[in-house]
Amino acid sequence: MQMHWNEAQTMIRAKYARIGQAERDDPAPAEFDRRRWDDLVRAGMWHMVVPSAYGGQGIDWWNFTAALEGLASTIRHPGLVLSVIGQAGMVRALELYGTEAQRARFLPRILAGELSATAIADPGSGTDVRATSSILTPGPNETFVLNGAKHNIAHAPISTMVLIVCKLAGQDRQGISLVLVDTDRAGLTAGAVDRKLGNADLPTGRLDFDDMRLDYGDLLSEPGRGLGHLVNIVSLGRLYYGLVGGWLLEPALNEALDYAQQRQTFGVPILDHQYVQKKLTDIRIGIETSRWTAYGALHQLLTGDPAAAMSCSIAKIAGADTVVDAAVDLVRLHGSDGYHAGPVSDLLRDAMAFASVGGTDEMHRRNIMGQMTRLRRNAQQVETMRVAV
Repeated sequence: MQMHWNEAQTMIRAKYARIGQAERDDPAPAEFDRRRWDDLVRAGMWHMVVPSAYGGQGIDWWNFTAALEGLASTIRHPGLVLSVIGQAGMVRALELYGTEAQRARFLPRILAGELSATAIADPGSGTDVRATSSILTPGPNETFVLNGAKHNIAHAPISTMVLIVCKLAGQDRQGISLVLVDTDRAGLTAGAVDRKLGNADLPTGRLDFDDMRLDYGDLLSEPGRGLGHLVNIVSLGRLYYGLVGGWLLEPALNEALDYAQQRQTFGVPILDHQYVQKKLTDIRIGIETSRWTAYGALHQLLTGDPAAAMSCSIAKIAGADTVVDAAVDLVRLHGSDGYHAGPVSDLLRDAMAFASVGGTDEMHRRNIMGQMTRLRRNAQQVETMRVAV
C-alpha cells in the first residue's frame, strides 16, 4: 500500500492544488464551470489514466489520486471535483470492460474534454439497480430496444456520452446490463437541469428512453453481467467521494483556526475553550480518517482484494459523515456570521450533497453488511476445506 506521495506525485498534487486555489475568491458558479474544466483538461488530468494507445500517457490511478486530492484541498466550490469523480468512473468502465472499438471511440473524446454521465438511479427505485424499470428487450440479429427513465444523473443535461444501467426483459439480478451510447441517440431525451440546494455547477437531470434502438456494440460487456461490473466501476467513485469529502474541509479548517484565535469571548480567544477545540480537532480527525481509509480502499481496489467493495463503501461513509458534520459545526462555531451568506454557509449547502452523491448512508451500510456476510461465509468455507484436508 502506498503510504506517501513520491516526488513526482507531490509535484502533481501541488499543480492541481494551484488550479483549485485560483478560483477560491470567485463567486459560486451558477452553472457548469467549463472554463475551469478546460483548465483541468489542458493540465493533462485525463492523460494520467487513459492508455497511450488512445492518446494518453498510461493508467496510473495513484498519480490521478494525487491530482484529485490537490484540487480538493484548495477548491472553494466542490461541484468541479464531483464532476471529475464522475468522469473517472467512465474511464474505469472503459478500461475494465470496454471493447477495443468502444475505447477508441470514447477515450479520445474524454481527453478532449467531452463530458460523460452514468445513469443508475430510477425515479421510483433509486439506486436499487435490481429493481430498475429501465428494460432492455432483445430483438432480432443481436439488436435491443431500451425503454425507461433515470434521474439525478450528474452531467445528464450537457453530456455527450452516457453509461446506462438497465435490466433484460423478464429477468432479475442476472439480467442487469450496461449500455454505453452517445446522448444524441434517437429515442434518448434529456430533461431540464435540476434545481438543488447547492452545487449549481454540477448540473444534474433526467434521461428518458423511448424505444431507443441498440445493437450489440452498444453494450458494455455481455448482457446480464452488469451488476458485478457496475460494483467495480462505482467503487472507485465511492472511495474518491470519501477522499475529497475530507480534503474539501482543509481550507475551511485553516480559516476556522484563524477565526478562533481572533474571536474573543469572556476576555480570551474562543480557541481556548475546550468545546471549540473539540470541534476543530474532530474535523482534523475526520480529514485524516477519510484520507487513510480512502488510500487503503484504493489499494485494495487496484489489487483485486475481495474486501475492496466493502472498504470503498466505508471510505464513502467516512468522508461524507466528516464533511456534513464538520460543515454544521463550522456554522455553529462562526455563530451568526456563519449563518450569513458567505463561504461557511456555502460550504454547508454544498456539503449536504455528500449525504446522497455516490449512494446514501443506508445503501452503503446495506452493502457493507452484505460484504461482511460474504467474506465471513468465504472464510468459513476455506476453514472447512482446510480441516477436511
